[in-house]
Amino acid sequence: MALSAEDKFTSFMRGKYEDLCEEHFLKMSDGTTVRILRSFAPNKTSNGFTLFIVAGWGSVVLGWDEVLLEAMKDFDIVYFETREKASSTLAKKSKNDIDRLSEDIKEAIEILKFDSTKMLLFGSSFGSAILADGFRKNKFDSFLNVLVAPAIQIDLPPGLRYLIPVTPRIIMEPVKPLIRWWLKKSKSESPEQAAKYIRVMNEAESKKWKNVSMNFLFWKWWDVYANVKHDLLLIASEKDKMHEAEISQKLRELMVNSVYIDLETNKNTHTKPIVDLVREHLKKKQLETRG
Repeated sequence: MALSAEDKFTSFMRGKYEDLCEEHFLKMSDGTTVRILRSFAPNKTSNGFTLFIVAGWGSVVLGWDEVLLEAMKDFDIVYFETREKASSTLAKKSKNDIDRLSEDIKEAIEILKFDSTKMLLFGSSFGSAILADGFRKNKFDSFLNVLVAPAIQIDLPPGLRYLIPVTPRIIMEPVKPLIRWWLKKSKSESPEQAAKYIRVMNEAESKKWKNVSMNFLFWKWWDVYANVKHDLLLIASEKDKMHEAEISQKLRELMVNSVYIDLETNKNTHTKPIVDLVREHLKKKQLETRG
């Protein structure tokens, strides 16, 4: 019997990009260690810019494989894994709120000694909120800032966010099947998107997710985005059930210096079209800067 798109996707443990990049672990000032994946464009095709990617809550590298493989043709890449990912090692007394997460980005940029005029900051979903917090506090900037389908809260099945604070961590593991079912039935536009979310849940560490998510359960991040004055591309996927059009439109109004572009689907924001769009606007901004 032929494998479904979901089964084909989840049957692979690693993306191709993971076999082509360098893996590094960065120690943050509070003692927490986070992972980055790094690659360098060929000299002949390099555009001289680093694409610094901060993906969504729990995102697995495989979900961004097509973007990374396409972008590495002309960009140096840093794929940054935030604290809730399985790759991190949390310090015992780490705070793990949004200020700390945006501070991680600031410290990583400093450790890697990046020139902001040669860097693009690219955030998706929860990663967009982290970058937005850094923007509003002027922790960092880049030549071109890109926020893709920004999230305004961690999406959870109805009622679950009220149970997490009072549920022992050991009981969180049996809840995973419920979340997988909810993501598949209510938040996915395609089998491929459902498969990505299922991979996220399969790799989630319940203890770590609870430690980090406790800072975000009852807070919607409208005020974070409302105080962003940086120029940026706001990329929507208005047909994506996880990132509704109404939210994208409201964020468009809040972020007054944003350029709004709708790529319609989750697939378009995770494949070659998003890379081509970034290239197009990078060239446009280079021309504006020169002239």
